[in-house]
Amino acid sequence: MKKILLIYVGILCSALVFGQTNFQKLTLNEACEKAKAEGKMVFVDLYTSWCGPCKVMAADVFPNVQLGEFMNKHFVCVKYDTGAEEDGKVLAQKFNVQAYPTFLLLNTAQGLENQIVGATIDPSEFKKMVEEAMSASIASLGKQYAEGNRDASFLTNYLQELLKAQMIAEAQEVRAELFKVVPDAQKSNREYWYIYDNQVLSPICSEPMDFLFAHFDQFCESMGEEKVLERISMAFEIKLRDMIRGREKMDDLDKVIKQMKPHHFNSRSRLDVYASLAQALRAAWADNKNKEKIEKVLVLCEKEFPKIDGEDLVWFYFPVTIFIAGSGTEEQYARVVKLHEYTYEHTGHQPLQIGLGNMLNAREQKQN
Repeated sequence: MKKILLIYVGILCSALVFGQTNFQKLTLNEACEKAKAEGKMVFVDLYTSWCGPCKVMAADVFPNVQLGEFMNKHFVCVKYDTGAEEDGKVLAQKFNVQAYPTFLLLNTAQGLENQIVGATIDPSEFKKMVEEAMSASIASLGKQYAEGNRDASFLTNYLQELLKAQMIAEAQEVRAELFKVVPDAQKSNREYWYIYDNQVLSPICSEPMDFLFAHFDQFCESMGEEKVLERISMAFEIKLRDMIRGREKMDDLDKVIKQMKPHHFNSRSRLDVYASLAQALRAAWADNKNKEKIEKVLVLCEKEFPKIDGEDLVWFYFPVTIFIAGSGTEEQYARVVKLHEYTYEHTGHQPLQIGLGNMLNAREQKQN
């Protein structure tokens, strides 16, 4: 009886192993050779040891039997740690991997057919993502593009596939080519809204957003004013926020303020404060020995920060106050500390409160 039970358990374990996605211990060269012999593609899971979503995929998604049957039928599957394994490092560099997990669909010549960026907890959803990636060969589209295909419908299709794969540099290049062949009268059509609605492709001061502002009424006609205002308000928010925290240069600040001026949206009053703060910071950064310019920044912070919700304030609170504390007078530093204390007591935003608590505790320990 015990022998029969052991055999049953062994069969069950084997079924579970072969039912799940079979990641094989192969080098990339070996995987490509095996895939060629079996008439399959190569599926590569690029992960890192610190990536939480990567661990979720490994524990909860790839063991799914239905997904495993599909993956094993179509692919030779391998996985590489990009921080520890040579094949992982090479692939991450070759395909400019910026986020994890990234999944590569490679042909047997190690060319990129498509890629999927990001995780899901639903095996059936991931299967659908892989099926869609299989049906659209970026390698084939890229070959047609390199050979000079500049048909608008082709470029649109290629651009959308690049966006799905999060191949941003390539997408920006194809977007620019698409704008060369689409007449201006058609650029505000609903079919091209996905370009303007994509923050990576169309940040404030980019060619698409400049076009949108120049033809604002046409966009409102095709998309509805509410949708257009919602998009530009978020774009202004991101641009000004990144300028304030030093992630974007201030070169375009005057242009941003000019473009924002005619438009009225819900967050406009708050973004006007951002614009004033950015102007004050620009002057202070250019002359950080000038205490009067630093004073102007500090006064704005004291007046406006208590009015801004913590979830908005957290984006730039620390870079701005650290600059003032590091460049200002002792009296200005003391006022920054008071601002910290007030914000700590009154904000309902936990990450901001935790950060402030750490700063105040460190200061107290240093004084003691």
